[in-house]
Amino acid sequence: MFSEKELNLEEHELREQIRSLSGPQRAYYLQRESAGLKSPDRYLLLNRLFPLGLHHFYLARWGRGLLNSGLTITGLILLLGTDQVGFGLMLLTAMVFVEIPQLLNARHLVHSRNNQTMARCLARAQKYKPSGGSR
Repeated sequence: MFSEKELNLEEHELREQIRSLSGPQRAYYLQRESAGLKSPDRYLLLNRLFPLGLHHFYLARWGRGLLNSGLTITGLILLLGTDQVGFGLMLLTAMVFVEIPQLLNARHLVHSRNNQTMARCLARAQKYKPSGGSR
């Protein structure tokens, strides 16, 4: 996957490039960045409610979020509303095992996503040409 050292190195390289931006480009970058970065603590909090899949929605991983929510609802319906209790329990248990790595790697996942966001914002800022106020 990715190590914390690699993520920190990537972030450091991005920050060096950001420092080299001109004033208007840096302001443009910071405006974009502040809207896109995600909090590792909030992701971790939402991850503790993993059966709902809210942590996936927070990082805009819509497919995984919908799949997670759908499997949870299906598992609960099978567990509580039908005679397929064993299948519902197996489905919920399998989902827990799939989500455990997400819980353990929460900080790395958010750090990686934030680095990707920083890189996208940097690329846009480098192309940004401030419009002149003169006529």
